[in-house]
Amino acid sequence: MKMRLVIALLLSAFCIGDLNAEELSFYEKETDNWWTVFGGADTETGQATCYGRANKKDGSFIQIHRSLVNGEVWAIVHDTEWEIQGPDRGSLRWNFFNGVKSGLIAGATFDYDIKDKNTILILQIEPKQFSEALWNARYFTLVMPGNVPNLSLSFESKGGSMLTSLAECVKQNEKKYKNFKPSLEKVPDAVKEQL
Repeated sequence: MKMRLVIALLLSAFCIGDLNAEELSFYEKETDNWWTVFGGADTETGQATCYGRANKKDGSFIQIHRSLVNGEVWAIVHDTEWEIQGPDRGSLRWNFFNGVKSGLIAGATFDYDIKDKNTILILQIEPKQFSEALWNARYFTLVMPGNVPNLSLSFESKGGSMLTSLAECVKQNEKKYKNFKPSLEKVPDAVKEQL
């Protein structure tokens, strides 16, 4: 569990934008008017992922990641309206809808870690059940605790379009990045001579 948290925190720096890290981009495909699938590897952390990303006009976004290194699935969510305060962890309800009145397809409770007042990490997403719910969803809502506003995001048709591209990214790149390692700095010759 602690190792997963460390990996996720390192990944959040990669995904949200660490200006010092060298990112290798290897995949990009727009799946509808709101979602794009990316593939990227961070040489500093040694993590490589394929992820679907949707942006809202106010700067809010969600990224749903699948690691090419260890197969884990997680999400990073940033909402500009959030002012999350309190403990470093919490729970939310993620509901999936087919767009028809009362069209709840599925829902599950997820634990999250707070990165900052506007950003959370949802770790340990079970890929099979999650993808089954997302495949047919027209939109989903993250039901947040307390007075934190809920976040809803849509697909142009259904989540299957994003998941198809995500699977394509994984299939094309998983073998290459399965054993991806962080880049290590080389000891300068002047230092080697002193040792």
